[in-house]
Amino acid sequence: MTGILEAAAMSPRGVTLAELAAALDAAKSSVQELTNGLLARGYLIEDDRRFHLGPGPFILAARANKLAALSLDHQFLDELSKLLRCTVLVGVRVGDALVYADHAGQESPSLTFVARTHARRPLFTTAAGKALLASVPDEEMYRLLELAGAEQAGDVRQFLAELPEIRSRRLAFNRGVTFKDAFAVATPLLASDGSPIAAITAAVDPAEADRLDDLGEELKKAVVVLGARYGLNHT
Repeated sequence: MTGILEAAAMSPRGVTLAELAAALDAAKSSVQELTNGLLARGYLIEDDRRFHLGPGPFILAARANKLAALSLDHQFLDELSKLLRCTVLVGVRVGDALVYADHAGQESPSLTFVARTHARRPLFTTAAGKALLASVPDEEMYRLLELAGAEQAGDVRQFLAELPEIRSRRLAFNRGVTFKDAFAVATPLLASDGSPIAAITAAVDPAEADRLDDLGEELKKAVVVLGARYGLNHT
């Protein structure tokens, strides 16, 4: 079912039954049964024989109040970007990956493209992903790290080496690791019970890479001050 929902969410025009069957490599009859159930529960809507994401997922998120960052007023990010004089992104954990939900500020050839397409990124390489991963209980963190492939073993070791500092400073960094022009620092947003709901990232171009440490401290302070206006928790 998740494959159906993701396909519908990623297609502005919606997807047909045939397209879903091809994407999932499944029989049309099997996919039809699943779409019927999703339509009935409001997870999908159908228009001119094309399926689009319905209101169901958003209602669930609102009820759980665990993905409040997805409904952040864009103005929050815009204010933050202007205050810090850089690109700002909000990232959320989706399964074992990081997805950027919104961004503001100057366009970055790589980061803002990833944000616009909502592409999945590894948790243990991106600044936002590392901030979120370091905020979950150890049992969950190690379970997620075990999902990494053999070719990612070096990235996992690097994350574990950075982990004590990430937890003590509440800051995680990406110094040109994921993309050569991606220099970013992130800090987590927490729910009232202390669990992570999102991470706020501040990104600069390579020419300003030496700003990152100071920028991280500015980011934490700015999130506290501006976040209070939007009902966000950072402690």
